[in-house]
Amino acid sequence: MKISSILGISGCRNKLSASTKEESLEIMAELLSGNKAAGTVTSDSLLAGMLQREELGSTGMGDGIAIPHCRLEGMKNFALALTVCDKGIAWDSIDGRSVHIICAIAGPVDGTDEHLRLLAGAARVLSNSKARYELLNSKTDFAMRETFLYHLSPVTSQHSKESRKRLLLMVLQEEKVYNDVMELFLEMGVEGAVTVNSDMMGPMLSNVPIFAGFMDVLGRSRPDPRLLLTMITEEEVDNTVAAVEEITGDLDNHRGACIIVLDTISIRGSLETL
Repeated sequence: MKISSILGISGCRNKLSASTKEESLEIMAELLSGNKAAGTVTSDSLLAGMLQREELGSTGMGDGIAIPHCRLEGMKNFALALTVCDKGIAWDSIDGRSVHIICAIAGPVDGTDEHLRLLAGAARVLSNSKARYELLNSKTDFAMRETFLYHLSPVTSQHSKESRKRLLLMVLQEEKVYNDVMELFLEMGVEGAVTVNSDMMGPMLSNVPIFAGFMDVLGRSRPDPRLLLTMITEEEVDNTVAAVEEITGDLDNHRGACIIVLDTISIRGSLETL
């Protein structure tokens, strides 16, 4: 799935002239219907699909962004539309703020996995304050599209070359970091990852009688660490680590997260979900 073919220039609108959520969705539906992936699906059908999704809960994700989406019979493939609105639109967002950036997604009914990856990818790009700033200050449709694709590319690039697999081990002590990494893996199309809940040494020792008088010998916090295992190709190692560090910051200067990559001699079976 090449994101550059899903989001064309015709699907981008640098300045949105709308004052309400429904007006905005009408324009997004028109942009989506102009994509050849829409097939015979009309803008009215796309609008109805997105409005139906809004009834389940607002797609306003906070920080001035909204990602309306739907899946419809008749869609040949996935289509994206992207727009920016300077004056802001009331969207019942989770933080109560007006929406200034809208990324709409539409696709076929049977494309659940692709739909989730696109949602996760769009959410990660638009959650990036630098990406939002650049999108809001884009002067043309082309510049806005290139900005979006640039920030999306590190976590959606796919490697066709077959190579030896590496075992990636990751220890994550913070729940938010763990959730963000799992979302990242969804965007990257990681085929299988296993997580194991574990215990840190400090809390375990604090339960031993000889250490009972100490408050967490190796730290005051009581984290809920998780061990994450997955298989990746050699070519994917650098990009995967770099993408994780977009979440954690420099791992050498971040406590509570560690990545270990091991060579593998023999692999039988798969970590993919049953």
